[in-house]
Amino acid sequence: MKTTTGYSGIQIVLHWLVAVLLALAWFTGEGANAALERVEEGGTAGFVPHVALGLAILALAVLRVVVRLGRGAPEPAGAVGSLQARAAGWMHLALYVLMIAVPLGGISAWFLGLETGEIHGLFANLLMVLALGHAALAIYHQVVLKDGTLTRMTRAE
Repeated sequence: MKTTTGYSGIQIVLHWLVAVLLALAWFTGEGANAALERVEEGGTAGFVPHVALGLAILALAVLRVVVRLGRGAPEPAGAVGSLQARAAGWMHLALYVLMIAVPLGGISAWFLGLETGEIHGLFANLLMVLALGHAALAIYHQVVLKDGTLTRMTRAE
């Protein structure tokens, strides 16, 4: 993958948009469970915000991957090849995989009727833990280490 000195405007917008949508989807998950139970009992679900949010997250996550592969991304903080840089790379990979896998699990439960609801919920929780850890480490880098890590995701280059 190519490397750059900073993130583009579209990468920054997609990052923050997906972050907000992930939080909203996580908080609306129980409503989707109740709606799915109504459908399984022969009722109708109506509009389910969690499902719409999940579909939007999937579309935007795929777009993020395409943009990242095309444009590249800056090297993580820390010396190239250091444990810190490798951990950041693995964290980003895990976040991207989960941003795609979690909605696919929801789609398979909601639209295909597969029994993937529990694993979808488990991976959604894992995604939230990783996303919160990612945010906490970005803040730590910005406030304590003062290395500009968070600034890279707020100012386009």
